Amino acid sequence: MNRQRPVIIFNTTSQPVMVLLLITLAACSNATETATPAIASEAESVIDDQVSLSESSVTWQIYQYELSEDNGILTGSYDGQTKVEQTHKSWILENKYLKVTLVPEMGGRILSLIYKPTGHEELYQNPVGVPYQIDTGIFYYDWLMVYGGIFPTFPEPEHGKTWFQPWEFEIVSQSDEEVVVAMSFTDDIDNPKAPGQYDLGATGLELMYTISLKAGRAAVDTKVTIRNPSDDAVAYEYWTNTTLAPGSDPLEPKTTAGAEIVAPVEMIKIPSYWQGIAAQEDKTGLNDVYEFSNLRSFANWPDMGIAYAFPDMMGQNFWGVINHDNNEGIFRIADNTLTPGLKLWTWGYPHSTSVDPHATADEARPYIELWAGVTREFWQRTELSANDQLQIEETYSPSVGLVNVTHANNDFLVNLTPTSSTAIECQLFGIYPEKTVIVSMNVDGAGFYEETIDGDPKTGNRCSTEIPDTFSGETLNLLIKSEDGELLFESAVELSPDQ
Repeated sequence: MNRQRPVIIFNTTSQPVMVLLLITLAACSNATETATPAIASEAESVIDDQVSLSESSVTWQIYQYELSEDNGILTGSYDGQTKVEQTHKSWILENKYLKVTLVPEMGGRILSLIYKPTGHEELYQNPVGVPYQIDTGIFYYDWLMVYGGIFPTFPEPEHGKTWFQPWEFEIVSQSDEEVVVAMSFTDDIDNPKAPGQYDLGATGLELMYTISLKAGRAAVDTKVTIRNPSDDAVAYEYWTNTTLAPGSDPLEPKTTAGAEIVAPVEMIKIPSYWQGIAAQEDKTGLNDVYEFSNLRSFANWPDMGIAYAFPDMMGQNFWGVINHDNNEGIFRIADNTLTPGLKLWTWGYPHSTSVDPHATADEARPYIELWAGVTREFWQRTELSANDQLQIEETYSPSVGLVNVTHANNDFLVNLTPTSSTAIECQLFGIYPEKTVIVSMNVDGAGFYEETIDGDPKTGNRCSTEIPDTFSGETLNLLIKSEDGELLFESAVELSPDQ
């Protein structure tokens, strides 16, 4: 499962192509959900080629807790035994390929992302919430509870201040071709009982999390906008937290032994107190820095732990997880010069997968948690200048049929891996899945492969081929064009002499 990564040269050209599609409906997640039309009438919601938006609710079982009124700290009423239900208002974005569930009032999160051609869930949702690490000084409110999904965390590290706070929700625009919504939060929280390291106070920073779904597109596009309305620079951290379990049963999402972290990272930094996972990798000559090999596989995590990409993502724009049990994945595509930090976390494979969350208050859960940060590690704060803002665009795309990803843009996920000097492994997943494209390859400009490919949303596409013995050169290039010749994607790999 851990394969040699080729040296990569990267260049992409992306031009969205709008395709109008039939809207269908699919079941969402393990949460109880009741959908009612929010904007379109029932008749309009089944019209061909329309992205739909509907208001709904999710019901979540948790171990009962009570909070103090002024600072969000648990009171002494938590007994770790009594279970109750919480019901939250939700919103559903849906097109032919995706069903996306948002829960603004529980941390402004994308809770569920179902890829409809396979019927699988790509994100983890916790079936029973367990308050944990109470009074240990680790988290801002001195406790935490995992719900799952994808959500912003700021202005402090770890899970920040807003993971269980209600966010404002608004519909930005709606048409048959695209629905855009936004969830927003202003940091006016100053918790005097927060552990001492959380010392920023109320920063006044404003965060808007904009989410877009387009017709014909098998990805959800997001934009994080952090604004500083003050006349002074403000210190902060920002991380997008993703809890990933691709290829899951929607009624019981979980990460399995076949899951692999796929990221353009050769080395990781493991803090010295996580020796359990550090023992799985070979040391480099740098302090706390290890090769990133065995820990790519979820099954090789013997215990919980934190690791950081070191020093960054090597100029690439993607990372994610592939479930090799069914070759289904979920990937984040973004400008990683804006988010050079990649934090990795799991609860450990053996324990988290054996826990029955319905029967025990054990907090361990079977998911892979990947974080995108504007700094490289927790507690490395940065500043947002006076009256300035930062925008981070993130695309989240499922994948099918890929065993690896070496290149990506906003329209394609690609595995382009030389397996020898005369063979190339090529796999494609089109984010406009049914678009017909022309795929060609050349070695240093000398062409040897061209094929018209109809996108396959259920299995993805292969373009693996032999490189003729008569071709010699150092660089293999892949080009994807539309049927009218427009360049949509371009990437390359260097061919090593011994391949």
